[in-house]
Amino acid sequence: MNEYETIIEGMRFGVSKHMMDRHFTVLWANKYAYELTGNTRDGFRSRYHNRVDEYYSEDSGTFAYVTKRIEDAYRNRKECYSFECPMRPNRGKVAWIRMNGRFTGEVYQGSPVMWNVFYDITDSHREQEELKVKSELLDSEIEKAEQMIQWTTGFLAELNSEIRTMANIIAGMADVAEACIDDPAKCEECLEKIVQATRRLRTKVGNARRMFRQEAG
Repeated sequence: MNEYETIIEGMRFGVSKHMMDRHFTVLWANKYAYELTGNTRDGFRSRYHNRVDEYYSEDSGTFAYVTKRIEDAYRNRKECYSFECPMRPNRGKVAWIRMNGRFTGEVYQGSPVMWNVFYDITDSHREQEELKVKSELLDSEIEKAEQMIQWTTGFLAELNSEIRTMANIIAGMADVAEACIDDPAKCEECLEKIVQATRRLRTKVGNARRMFRQEAG
């Protein structure tokens, strides 16, 4: 191992060299790159034959995503590419990595060659997901509050109209009763209508209170 490789081996991020074949065959990788996969160097070679597609054999969706990002960059003649993707190390937990790659311009056994540098972003990715969930919950609560305000505004407008109608009935019947003070039958009729209007008004107010309590929670 030369001095350059010794330095890379000691770094806490993965460095790997690949052929851009259908397997994304690993030509070389530092120790930490293998550790991020949950394997030793010999273990990865033995189990997956240094083929990335075999490592992702149980997660074809992620491998298809990785393939598309790299092939799109190569087809568009970009020198570099960068993306995030999950890895599933043997320890069972899903780890997220940030992948940064560069095409070398070399060709090996008929396939372009590329270098990758990648590192673990699991903690920051988890924090972003938690923040996203909290943001969605907040948006949901804001939407509910806005709907409640709209409902309350409409309900109060309707209630105000009904109260005004009832009040006008009560006032009108009171005026009629006062004008017909010498007509007991007419006065009794007016008083009965006042009582009915008052009861309807109380019922409306009572229903409004119950509905507000229900909407509030």
